[in-house]
Amino acid sequence: MVLKNKIAWDLETDVIVLGSGGAAMTTAILAADQGAEVIMLEKSDLIGGTTAFSGGIPWIPNNRYMRELGLEDSHENAKKYITKLTGGKEPDPALIDVFIEEGAKMIDYLHENTPVKFKVPKGYGDYYADLPGGVNEGRSLDPVPFGLNDLGAWAEKVRRHPIFPPLTLEEGGAADPNDIDFTIVATRMENNITTMGRALAGSLFKAVLDRGVETLLETPGKELVMDDEGAVIGVRAEKDGEDIFIGAKKGVMIATGGFEWNKELVRSFLKGAVTHPQSPASNEGDGLIMAMEAGAALGNMGEAWWSPAFVDPTIEYEGRVYNQIDSSSRTMANSIIVNKNAKRFVNEGSTYMDMPKSFYTYDQNSQSTPNEGPVWMIFDQQLKDRALIVTMAPGEDAPEWVPQAETIADLAKQIDLDPAQLEATVARFNEHAKNHEDPDFNRGTLHFEKFANRFKGPEANIGPIEKGPFYALPIYAGTLGTNGGPRINEHGQVMSLRGNVIPGLYAAGNAAMGVLGGAYPGAGGTIGPALTFGYLAGKHLGALESRNIHSEEIVLA
Repeated sequence: MVLKNKIAWDLETDVIVLGSGGAAMTTAILAADQGAEVIMLEKSDLIGGTTAFSGGIPWIPNNRYMRELGLEDSHENAKKYITKLTGGKEPDPALIDVFIEEGAKMIDYLHENTPVKFKVPKGYGDYYADLPGGVNEGRSLDPVPFGLNDLGAWAEKVRRHPIFPPLTLEEGGAADPNDIDFTIVATRMENNITTMGRALAGSLFKAVLDRGVETLLETPGKELVMDDEGAVIGVRAEKDGEDIFIGAKKGVMIATGGFEWNKELVRSFLKGAVTHPQSPASNEGDGLIMAMEAGAALGNMGEAWWSPAFVDPTIEYEGRVYNQIDSSSRTMANSIIVNKNAKRFVNEGSTYMDMPKSFYTYDQNSQSTPNEGPVWMIFDQQLKDRALIVTMAPGEDAPEWVPQAETIADLAKQIDLDPAQLEATVARFNEHAKNHEDPDFNRGTLHFEKFANRFKGPEANIGPIEKGPFYALPIYAGTLGTNGGPRINEHGQVMSLRGNVIPGLYAAGNAAMGVLGGAYPGAGGTIGPALTFGYLAGKHLGALESRNIHSEEIVLA
């Protein structure tokens, strides 16, 4: 669409940031610190995006908090570890070095110039720490609790997770459940002190407010505005159902999250369906569409931050049934996962990034995908008595929505599986599980499953399913977000199909290509690169010279 007359901007600024998650706010902070005027546009009515919804943990090698504790790390070790996981399939190998080098600087900058602070959670290491270059502690960083009252009237506008209590990773997820001090939860709730993703988002937003960045909620960006030379000079957004045109004298950052809630984009790019996304439902690929319209090259489009999804149908979030993030109970003894043929197909203890990849395995003999969800977690009363399973606490009766039966055969009938086959599958598993062995899928041998069960030994990872009643839980194809998008360079600038920079256009976070490809090295493998490339883009954007954005011929990309 070409406008023949000089455009009349409703607002003008130096930098427009689309989104309000970690990548977006880090961009806004750094651009403002270079002297730029910044406006941040958020599609939803809440601040924080996927970051606030998450654990809020960045994975950053060789960071200051490691050094303070005397934990050793190096660029060389981090690169060795990352490249082992990427297998040469990362979109741009040079950006791995950029991430390792600049990620530590980003953490330093936030520590020294904003309320954002972290600590190293004890005993929380890389998910594949037994690989060359892996570490047992220090690269995944835990946000320090943050008092939302510091945000004033904005305090209740920071997105909250529907289940996470106000405990840090070290206090909750990395701790033995028997060691959790729940009096801390009551105190923090009373004083509006939050943790994890909400703490990271809240402390970043405090830095945004301190810099005078204007934030407009319920104002989605719809189209990029380009001049007749192909440079991005603004955005057409919507506010209260009306178009508003905002000019950007330096540039536009796309940090709008992934496209996991857009069924058409998922069908076009991912290897299979994502039936149960585990992120805010506003992640519909708006930024990806705008970047494609502007001629952006794309990278890593077949990948996502895969995660098995569990559902308690009684819990809703923002008007939808909440798709719960991975249940660690699947890594524990007295349970297995079976497909629609009532057969095991995966090491149940593999990481939440790895396990769902097996959902998309194609069977050449039947021309089908037998592992396509829902698949079923089968477990017995032994596991029910000792572990929190989704939202079922030990000692409580299983709710009505959980299939249960006194025999494996009867359980199979309830969930429409072949009873004889499920009995045979459980019998074979039990035969070896009594000795804590699994010759079929090597259960109990992965570093992650040992780590998830706090290295308590093989009996924590593998044991027979033999004490009734028996239970079944469906597991769906989920994702924490997609990680494909426009190709970017070391400054976060978006590249064109012909390999050139698109002037004035930047991307970061799940709205950009994943610089680590399909690798997820440890907790925070999403947020670490997002913050780092937001930091790099903000520095670059803020330092640019202002442009004349009153072209005679304006193109809506």
